[in-house]
Amino acid sequence: MSAPPIEQRGKLVEEVVVPAREARVATARAGQVLQIVDLEGQQVGDLMAYLTEDPTEYMSPGHTLSCLTKLMPETGDEVFSNHRTPLLRIVRDDVGTHDMIVPCCDPERYSRDYGIEDHPSCLASLQKALGEAGSKFAAPGESAWNVFMNNKHEEGRVVTHEPEHGAGAAMDLEVLEDVTVALSACPQDLTPCNAFNPTPMAIRVWEPGG
Repeated sequence: MSAPPIEQRGKLVEEVVVPAREARVATARAGQVLQIVDLEGQQVGDLMAYLTEDPTEYMSPGHTLSCLTKLMPETGDEVFSNHRTPLLRIVRDDVGTHDMIVPCCDPERYSRDYGIEDHPSCLASLQKALGEAGSKFAAPGESAWNVFMNNKHEEGRVVTHEPEHGAGAAMDLEVLEDVTVALSACPQDLTPCNAFNPTPMAIRVWEPGG
């Protein structure tokens, strides 16, 4: 059973609004709740996380799928690092569709697949935001978790569909280790990924209570 929404039982510590097509950084301590919010609906976020004290250990979608032995994390599941350390636990999920297979979009994606050389990308946005925050995390594209992404596995292929969730949809993640996180409000407007219309998101950090 899902935990009550953190808004009903916690104190908001920090809110970071992530503008459409950009990325922002926040930190959270073990015991807090990290909340990812889609402010306007049908938006995908690319989430990276790593140990604040050791940026060489980071959230790994591949290791998470291996530990969970399934393709889609669900409420109650932990999200693991590249050393199989549990970093986060899903305690509420309004959306329920996520992708941990496809790496985040990068400049080469737009160049190779669309012939566009200057399109914004999650990888570039995440690397810029982390750099501006002084992070030493290398931010490899395959370390991003595509939260709220409505990818389906159809006859051996990964097919992207428009997200079905609305404004205010959120996911609450119990923080198991002190982490620094970066979230990109994905700029993809050439596929159904964000319903062809990228919009802003938010990172909220809560202190649970009661």
